[in-house]
Amino acid sequence: MNLSKNFFLFVLSLLASCTSSDDSDAVLFDDDLSANLDCTTSTSVFTINLDPATCNIDIASELGSTSLYSESISGDTRSIVINGVANHLVGQFPNSGNPNTISAVTETYSMTTAPELANSITNGGGYTTGILFSGVAIEPYTAEFFVGSTGTINRDWNITTLQSTRNLGLDCNNAHVQPTGRYHYHGTPSSYMDNLNIDGSEMFKVGYAADGFPIYYKYVIDDDGSTIVPLESGYQLKTEARGGDGISAPDGCPDGYYFQDYEYINGNSTLDECNGRFGKTPEANEEYYYVITDNFPSMPLCFSGTPDSSFSFRP
Repeated sequence: MNLSKNFFLFVLSLLASCTSSDDSDAVLFDDDLSANLDCTTSTSVFTINLDPATCNIDIASELGSTSLYSESISGDTRSIVINGVANHLVGQFPNSGNPNTISAVTETYSMTTAPELANSITNGGGYTTGILFSGVAIEPYTAEFFVGSTGTINRDWNITTLQSTRNLGLDCNNAHVQPTGRYHYHGTPSSYMDNLNIDGSEMFKVGYAADGFPIYYKYVIDDDGSTIVPLESGYQLKTEARGGDGISAPDGCPDGYYFQDYEYINGNSTLDECNGRFGKTPEANEEYYYVITDNFPSMPLCFSGTPDSSFSFRP
């Protein structure tokens, strides 16, 4: 009887440690089993909407407003004013994954017109990381974290938006709405890119990051100086188990549900860990710029320069 009971508990523990669903449901954990998990063939839950046809709402007309992107330069400072009313079609809000309604939210940002690389990178958590010419801000990180079975929140494990496990109400622009009514991007804004008729024949600047460096979509001028090539980031899923107990931290294999499931691999891409690179652009023979990609993380997650404090909402 005891042998049968022990075997039953062993099976439950194994199942709990391998789950790729919401890890807060896991309650049994075994260090040895976690260490022996084969995570080299984990299935990714990464998803991104690249179909602009799924957005059909002219939000400016619906609000009786106009999209605002206003830029002025004084000395070495660029000031930008936006209202979050996109100049392209958006999806339906509220929706099943996002209960909020889009409204015009005026915001003012500043950045340098002469950005330089910093001695170290700055994580983009706690920042609006950039502004696109569509009048909408970029905010790649979420306010969603691992919650254990006891209700404890572990902020070291941040849930991604670009995943299929949990519906966070993204539209075709991989964007959704905060309780304040602020519409913002987490990934490639498909409807905006469609409006620009981007077809891979040229390089398109679409905005600025908080540190002042320009942002382009995935098609860039290759190192030969003439060919246009599409780029992907250098991130991939980790191949080792998360190592948590399923109660205070997630267990199981990395599948893309958390930002921490990914790692940057040097050499996987010409893009660095902030989705940036040096190269020729339509505006310069050589400059540093960021790239929006269609694979994880899509939007840059960190800054290679120094972000302006106007973009920070950290305490």
